[in-house]
Amino acid sequence: MGLFDRFKKSDKKEKKLIPDNPEIEDEELRLKEIAINHKDRLERAQAADKISNEFLALDMAKTVKDRAIRLIAANKLKDEDLLMDAALNSQFFDVRSFAWERLGENNKSIAEIVINTKKNSHVDEIFNKIVDEETLKWIAIEAVDKRYRTRALNKIDDAGILYDLVFKSNDSSIKKAAILKDSFVSEDILKKVAIEDKDEGVKKIAIGKIKNEDSLVLIAQNEDNAKVRSFIFDKINNPENLKHIILDSKKADVKTELINKITDSDLLAKIALEDNDNIVRSEAVKKITDEEILIKIISTEKDRFVRQIAVKNINNPKELIKIALNDDDQFVRNHAISNSALADEKDFKYLAINSIHEDVASEALNHINDENDFIDILKNAKLTSIRKNTLDNISDLETLIRIILSNEDEEFSLKALDKIKVEKCLIKIYEQNISENISIRAISLIRNQKYLGEVARNDSSWKVREAATKKVVSRKVLKEISNNDENEYVRNIAKKKLKL
Repeated sequence: MGLFDRFKKSDKKEKKLIPDNPEIEDEELRLKEIAINHKDRLERAQAADKISNEFLALDMAKTVKDRAIRLIAANKLKDEDLLMDAALNSQFFDVRSFAWERLGENNKSIAEIVINTKKNSHVDEIFNKIVDEETLKWIAIEAVDKRYRTRALNKIDDAGILYDLVFKSNDSSIKKAAILKDSFVSEDILKKVAIEDKDEGVKKIAIGKIKNEDSLVLIAQNEDNAKVRSFIFDKINNPENLKHIILDSKKADVKTELINKITDSDLLAKIALEDNDNIVRSEAVKKITDEEILIKIISTEKDRFVRQIAVKNINNPKELIKIALNDDDQFVRNHAISNSALADEKDFKYLAINSIHEDVASEALNHINDENDFIDILKNAKLTSIRKNTLDNISDLETLIRIILSNEDEEFSLKALDKIKVEKCLIKIYEQNISENISIRAISLIRNQKYLGEVARNDSSWKVREAATKKVVSRKVLKEISNNDENEYVRNIAKKKLKL
């Protein structure tokens, strides 16, 4: 980078003031070297004071770290364009202030000092002299000491300057204080601040001063911050404007938040049936009580979670029964059958009998208490598993005998048989010769020794004879079996019992 390349700025604020290769005499360059690098401070100052080339002086005013040397260099500047270059581009505020003063811009000269100095009595004195609001705006935006930023803002009343300040300042407290000023009234500017500013507090202050509800609608539709949106919604009084937001906004969270604030049943139904977002639809459904609408939602809604919410709000048992029987989703069916509006045992019996879904029928069975209802379910339920599950709740002898005699499922018949304690019934069942296993189980439950002896001696099945022999206590009968039974295994059982 050449010596004077630093003067070439792409910034549109700065003109091209410096020729590409200004001629600098060797003596001037030698003086600069001494002014910058000599160990003796006095020698440095004397060398700087001897420099006469303004281009070289400008370079030093903008870059030299030694305050005394750069100010001596700045004092060499007479050309207004070079002074303007120093005022705009020097790294050091003292040079910028000096250059502004030379240019007759006293406000800017003072502002440079105020902006770059911590609060003190000397700076207070010069600050108090500033009345130009553009200069005060500059201080309010740039001052390193917040106290000067605040004091500068307090002296500004011009609306245009305040508007500009709010968009240029990085201090949220300054922006909020500016917006709160009486002269800050432009609805368009307030709307722009509310939309563009990143600070929640600044947004709220701006929104708080907006009176046009159309502007509030526009802001709310695009606002990501839930707290800000809620603040806006509280300011909107026209229900049509809230409706406009919820129907036109592309943000699901805007819609879901606003649903909590609306009571229009037609609007809620429209959202629940038509919105593209399932979460939005579900939030709307939560507030719907119209059974006709809820049933329509359940019959048309593809999302199972939305249907589940709709089912919770239904109070008509007949509709709940239809849903429990017919919905494709297990969770929707479960919500239907667990709805507190479904309470009549007759309805649960109907579900237990007619459901083809085991989850529904099983849950319905949990609500049955009457044995006659269990018997009806046993006779008529579409699901075999449900019919079997009734047995623990049935003690009716006739029903149990019917189960055994029909013997549609032997395991089920055996469970029914285990519940019979009446000796005569057990003997009758045995005599029906339904199956070998049923005969064995019946004999194992009979206590009549005479009858057991007859079975042990005469039944054609050795397994049945075995079961009877195990229950015989007569040694005479056992001795007869041990000697005469054709089956060795049966004989051995009798022999073992004789030894006891």
